Amino acid sequence: MANAPTTAGALYYLVSSTLSVSAFFLLIELVDRVQDPAANVLAVTMDAYGDDMEEEEAEEEIGVAIPATLVILGICFASCGLLLAGLPPLSGFIGKFAILTAVFNPNGLTQGSTLSLASWVFAGLLVISGLAAMIAITRSGIQTFWAPIEGRVPRVLLMEIAPVAFLLALCAGLTIFGGPVMTYMEQTAQSLHSPETYIEGVMRAPRAPPPTAEVAP
Repeated sequence: MANAPTTAGALYYLVSSTLSVSAFFLLIELVDRVQDPAANVLAVTMDAYGDDMEEEEAEEEIGVAIPATLVILGICFASCGLLLAGLPPLSGFIGKFAILTAVFNPNGLTQGSTLSLASWVFAGLLVISGLAAMIAITRSGIQTFWAPIEGRVPRVLLMEIAPVAFLLALCAGLTIFGGPVMTYMEQTAQSLHSPETYIEGVMRAPRAPPPTAEVAP
């Protein structure tokens, strides 16, 4: 199962997931500003005792514009979730698709060939992990951005959201330039699986002369 195409897809997904997780961690502190600790305690109490809030002021909330800060945070949060879950057409999906293609078609299987149990288990775990990530992030996003917000909307500076946008832009670049990036990953995987060329280059490299001891005057 561990062949060069599988390694290439894994390297591609490693870069994509690292960038998306980094953006997600930078986004956590900004998203925490939206949440109200008292509202979280009230939500836990409602889930435990089954109390329902009376929607007495529902008519007053109709037509209220969504603040731009929440829109930006919501878009960044959704983008991180889609990348981590590996949904199309983002770079996370390309990496998982390359891995699954290499697992189900290693070195061009002919018709009638069978796959090992380890290959099926690995593919199943890969799909289930994406589904679990999507469910968890969706629940967290609904509780954070769709819950009623009381008080002042938190202020987010441009210098705080810029690193998150930059990391997501890199993930978008991985999606747009997926072909050249995957070609580079395939060459890297070939070097990892066949290190003879690298070893020969190191062994044939000229040796550096030993340092000469300087005589103190």
